[in-house]
Amino acid sequence: MRSLLLGSTLLLAACGGGVSSETTGDPTGQNVAAAAAEGKPAMVTAAADCSNKPDFVPIYAGAQITTCVSSADGTPRHVSGSIVYLVKEQPAKVLGWSRAQANASGLGQRLSSATMYSAGEESKRSLMVIVEPMDGGTRATVNWGRSVDS
Repeated sequence: MRSLLLGSTLLLAACGGGVSSETTGDPTGQNVAAAAAEGKPAMVTAAADCSNKPDFVPIYAGAQITTCVSSADGTPRHVSGSIVYLVKEQPAKVLGWSRAQANASGLGQRLSSATMYSAGEESKRSLMVIVEPMDGGTRATVNWGRSVDS
């Protein structure tokens, strides 16, 4: 549905469809529309939106996200981001689950320790998860990067 809405908006704009009084309640769509109005590529803007994180970025069930930042990172057609979250689960369990999710998404292991896991797919996708105990649970920091296709 998002793609249909975004595609329709871009098609109307490209065809000179004029200004519409309709708006979208979708935060990603709003961010993309605002960025397009400023001349920023829609694909990069959508890819860097925290509400539209890549599917290979694991967030443990029940997590409370405390920080989410993402942006184009200076490499052409590439975005990266960081998500920090808290969860009431032990660090080893969160890291093991994150490792399994990365492997299931086709990322190959790069580095691994008791508190960190790093995986990637050449220069297309990268992921690093760091866990630490906090208040009887875990604080996890997830760093990711990915190329953006046009």
